[in-house]
Amino acid sequence: MTAFDATYKRLHNIRTRMPEFPLELVRLIRMTYHIQKGIKDLTNAALRKYDLVDASYMVLAVLYGTDDESSNACTLGMACHEKPANLTRVCNDLEERGLIHRGARPGDRRSVMITLTDSGRALVEEILPQVCGKTTQTYDGFTAEELQQLENMFARQLRNLNNIT
Repeated sequence: MTAFDATYKRLHNIRTRMPEFPLELVRLIRMTYHIQKGIKDLTNAALRKYDLVDASYMVLAVLYGTDDESSNACTLGMACHEKPANLTRVCNDLEERGLIHRGARPGDRRSVMITLTDSGRALVEEILPQVCGKTTQTYDGFTAEELQQLENMFARQLRNLNNIT
């Protein structure tokens, strides 16, 4: 029995008690959650030896992926899906470790820019292959066509989600 088997049984029990319960859709939602949680656990396991967690890795990876390896706090928080308080805590830790630098945006001292340092860049370049090596295994056995279909369905689901909020 897997962890999801127990979830499926609970969902089925709800459906028995509440026939209008959308079992199939909620099952997909719970599967998505289990997959996301499992990937986050794989990422955290790979990051443990660097004394990092998923949130700090995401900040570094997002900065690494920007054109000039910098971002303002608001944009960075949205890209990392982090609330301002947690982003501040994560950035404090990364700055103390010399992996990022925070400074005023030229021409607008009220806006804080967060920039990847040389040490931060080197760390991302060391970690990224390890994290991808672990997490991409979740797609083992999928054909290129299946991956494209999955991407299209996820994109549609994200559009639906954006229309709700």
